[in-house]
Amino acid sequence: MATRTGHGKGAGVPRVEVLPCDELPTPNARETAANLASRRARGRPFERGNRAAAGRRPKLALLGVGVDAVDPRYALALRRAARYRKRRCSELAALYGYVSAGAASMIASASLALCASRYLYEVAAETGDADTLKRASALGNDARQNELAAFELAAREAKARGAHQGGGDLLDTFRDPPKGDA
Repeated sequence: MATRTGHGKGAGVPRVEVLPCDELPTPNARETAANLASRRARGRPFERGNRAAAGRRPKLALLGVGVDAVDPRYALALRRAARYRKRRCSELAALYGYVSAGAASMIASASLALCASRYLYEVAAETGDADTLKRASALGNDARQNELAAFELAAREAKARGAHQGGGDLLDTFRDPPKGDA
C-alpha cells in the first residue's frame, strides 16, 4: 500500500492505493528457486483423494460457489475461475514461499470477479447492452485490484517473515516461546 496525492477531482487529497505492478517488491530469484524445490520435495498432501467425500457434491474449488448454475456458460466460467485461483495461488507461493489466508482470499475474490466479468462480456456480446459491458469492465478492474493487493500482501508478509528471526515463520514465536525468558 502507498499513500499518494489524489488526482482529478480529488487532487491534493492523500489516498491509500495499491502499488502498481511495476512498483511491487521484486522477489529474490534464489529464494523463489528454493521455495519451488521445497514444494516439490513435500509433494501434494491430498493426491490420493478423499474417499469419504466421494459421494458429496463439492463446492467449486473452495470458492464457496455451488457447481450448479442456471446458465451453462456461467458454470464454465466458474470452473475456469477455480483453475485460475489455483494457478495464481501457486504462483504466489512460488514467488514468496507462502500464501496467507488473506492473500488467498483476495485471489479467490479476484477469480470470482474475473469469472463474472468474462461471463458478462459474453452476454453483452449477444445483447449489445452497454450497461452490461460497463459492469463487465468494472468487475475486471475489481479483479485486477484484488490481485495486485494479494501480491503486495504476500510480498510484505514474505519480507516480515524473512526479517523475523532469520527467515523463520512469524507464528513460530507463538508456537515455541524462547527458553530462559520468564
